[in-house]
Amino acid sequence: MVGTMSALAVTVFCFFAAPARGALLRASPQQGTPALLTNRSMLVPHALFSASSVQAPALVADSPMMFVAVLTTRATPVAKRGAIRGLWQEVDGGKGHICARFVVCKAADQHQKDLEAEHVAYGDLLFLDCQEGYAQGVLTKKVIAALRAFRLAPGKDACLDRPLFMKMDGDTFARLKTPHQSTTFGQIDVEYTMNSLALSSADFMFMPIQYAGLEWPAQVPDIHPSRPRYEPPSTGPGINYPPAMYGGPGYILGRGLVTRIIDETIADTNVLFNEDRAVGVWVNAIEQRGAKVNWIRIPGTNGFSWDHPVKSGPWGMYPYTLHHHLSKACIQCLTMVDQSNNGNYLLDSCFAQEPLPGL
Repeated sequence: MVGTMSALAVTVFCFFAAPARGALLRASPQQGTPALLTNRSMLVPHALFSASSVQAPALVADSPMMFVAVLTTRATPVAKRGAIRGLWQEVDGGKGHICARFVVCKAADQHQKDLEAEHVAYGDLLFLDCQEGYAQGVLTKKVIAALRAFRLAPGKDACLDRPLFMKMDGDTFARLKTPHQSTTFGQIDVEYTMNSLALSSADFMFMPIQYAGLEWPAQVPDIHPSRPRYEPPSTGPGINYPPAMYGGPGYILGRGLVTRIIDETIADTNVLFNEDRAVGVWVNAIEQRGAKVNWIRIPGTNGFSWDHPVKSGPWGMYPYTLHHHLSKACIQCLTMVDQSNNGNYLLDSCFAQEPLPGL
């Protein structure tokens, strides 16, 4: 990485600025000089500082130039996609920097007429050559189709022709702002941090939500066919999976990383049954070929009860950038809270709306 360090306020906020070029990372109060990001470096916000050590940052205006691929299905109701439309309109704030599209696979079925009408009304459906589904690598292939569309977009599709690619599921809430009333530092201000860091190697940016725990796990693939996380040895992940991330909440890849994953057929030759683990394998393959990939951890939750997601308390204490497995009503409620930017608003009522079973 190249570039000089900036004398910025001490903070745990750590993201990137899409168009800018120059490597920065915030330092702790105990460090004399900020440290550059290294391969697989990550930020663990709650483990670094006390609230009193953090100075309030001066906010910046722009949001990142980014394409968001929202994975949905042909059968998803238009109202549910409408909640995500409202969410990303709030995130972008009318700047036009973030362009979100709903990825659906092409098919001739009973949903086609309604999907065509929806696309005429909103213009934000992305029809790709893939198959809807989840198991046995079907979802992985859908992600590959979205990455390939992103790779081929320059000069053809302005929405996808951006430096950054984000994948997320259609039941995920994305938080942008830190509430004005908040006096805590635990949550990350995405708009500020996405623009406060200038990474010379943003092309090779990888921003995942880490699995539970402070270290990247070395996990053995589950080779039992009856289990939901089954991964056959034939897909080739090896004895242990390489470092990985949650897939549903979302992750961000730089264009250079996507280009190599597609052009060097890394994705096509590593179609794992588990999509989240597949992306980890692809990134690891790029690293093994000598590229330096900048890892920055995003605070978030997969939403399952075993992940102990925060679903109550004031907005100012809400710790996540991305929250997976939420209902349409909950996403709409959280979006309105984000728009109001009221750190004292109690979130209990949002999470009580259409609670999803089993979570």
